[in-house]
Amino acid sequence: MEIHTIRTKLIISFLVIALLPLSMMTLFSYQTYFRGLLHRVSEYSQEVVNRMARDLDEYFLDIEALLTKEQDFYIDQLIKLVQGNDFNNRKYVFRIWEDLNNLQRVKPGVEEISVIFSNGNRLSSYGLYTMDYSAFFQEYQAASGRGGVAIIGPRRNFLNRSVVTMVKPYASPTAGGQLYLSADINLERLASITDVKLGENGYIFVADERGRLIYHPEEEQLGTISCFFQSGATQGFVDGFSDLDEESYFLTTAQSPVTGWTVVSVVDADEFGAELQPIQRVTLWVIFLILAGVVFLSIYLSHALSRPIKDLQDLTRRAANNELSVHIEPQGNDEIALLGHSFNKMISRIQELMAENVKEQEMLRKLEMESLDNQIKPHFIYNTLDLIIGQLESNQTEEASYIIEALGSFFRLSLSKGKETVPIASEVEHVRNYLFIQQLRHGREYQYEIKIEEEGILSKYIPRLLLQPLVENAIYHGILRAGREGKITVFGYQKTGDIYFEIQDDGMGIEPAKLQDINEVLRGQRRLQNDREYFGLRNVNTRAQLRFGPDYGVVLKSELNRGTTAILRIPALEGDSNV
Repeated sequence: MEIHTIRTKLIISFLVIALLPLSMMTLFSYQTYFRGLLHRVSEYSQEVVNRMARDLDEYFLDIEALLTKEQDFYIDQLIKLVQGNDFNNRKYVFRIWEDLNNLQRVKPGVEEISVIFSNGNRLSSYGLYTMDYSAFFQEYQAASGRGGVAIIGPRRNFLNRSVVTMVKPYASPTAGGQLYLSADINLERLASITDVKLGENGYIFVADERGRLIYHPEEEQLGTISCFFQSGATQGFVDGFSDLDEESYFLTTAQSPVTGWTVVSVVDADEFGAELQPIQRVTLWVIFLILAGVVFLSIYLSHALSRPIKDLQDLTRRAANNELSVHIEPQGNDEIALLGHSFNKMISRIQELMAENVKEQEMLRKLEMESLDNQIKPHFIYNTLDLIIGQLESNQTEEASYIIEALGSFFRLSLSKGKETVPIASEVEHVRNYLFIQQLRHGREYQYEIKIEEEGILSKYIPRLLLQPLVENAIYHGILRAGREGKITVFGYQKTGDIYFEIQDDGMGIEPAKLQDINEVLRGQRRLQNDREYFGLRNVNTRAQLRFGPDYGVVLKSELNRGTTAILRIPALEGDSNV
């Protein structure tokens, strides 16, 4: 059955999408089972590490009790002998050594119990030897906690066994705070406390508050910073999943208040999820089959819905790129087909409006050009007639006749039989006549020179009366205002396909601020204060830009008291086309 409306197509699409809740329920069931299993594993792991933390506390409290001696007669006497530099009394040494051996056998895992003197002597259950007291004392101070008790290590003892050392100050006044009792605990004892199997790859380790490993099943890891230790705002070990080397682990932690250590259980997430694999496979197959059906129907329906819209989109994009010859062939009777008919009507109307707009713009441009041209003519005629009157009043009839003859030649060239563009050779001759007339008027107060770089330029075309206003500006605002003799040079050349004319004078120049203001006006960066402001320059610049675009026109360069150069840029025109 053919579907004629978008509404019907959308209803079918919504029915297909309604199948998605089934997939969501399947995923929800899987997630519920996963969370339940995670909760059971988390509870078991937490119970294990809590028990281990309690066992550690009990064990180290027992060790601390062994090291607690309020006052011992033999130790006090030995302290006095040491203070008198006599450490050779075998009676006291032997008796203390015997007590230390008895204490060592009280608690399993104790490697060595020692009395450490400030002179570096160490009397232990293994005998009497010397040690680096300054290094020991520095390490003790860094680890010292409640009641002066410190746990140092892990380290290797002199029998090359991995141990941690509990140190406690001897409390007798005789010691003066300079005597310490220590017990070395073999890390194998910690291994027995934390000996719990957590799957094939799971394990338990113990770390201090800096993340340094106190115990780890891999002995070479001892003393290093755990890779699971977090830095920054969440410093420490964080319960939950942690990624490492593209593997995922589940961590459970417990704190030992006595030692300050953290017991951490590590469970491999792959083993953790092994129980979920059967239901996971079934879930994935169900989801796959549902999604396959949804995708198949979605592709079919989306193609049926989107193909005409896509065709209309492509045609709209082409129309936006000025390709207005596009036309759509609507199929069917739905809303998209009606939209296609409306699109065709719109394109036809746009074509009509654009044709009308082109005609109006051509007429407007022609009227603007004629208006600007007509603004120049009265301005020049007034100045020229003023010159002739001045000559006649001075009885300089011969000069006046020269001016009238030059004026006739000037107007023959300026009329140009009504053409908008003239050969550059004609425009240059026009400027030459103008300079001749002005030189006669001002008593040859300045010289002029016209230089064309290439003869081929003269055969190109230029809109008429573009150069004369620039030459007039050079005379009146450059040479005459300087009050001294000067020179005007009209220089023409071709560069990168464009024609450049530079009208140079060596007059008084323009102040930098005013020069910047003039160029901003020419570039349209500042609004005019009145219509007569920079009239001649604006006239030439506007005519050039109306004809050729914003990249062309006039720009000024000037140095104060050294002169000004007006640079006119136009394209090299072939023939007298008015386009």
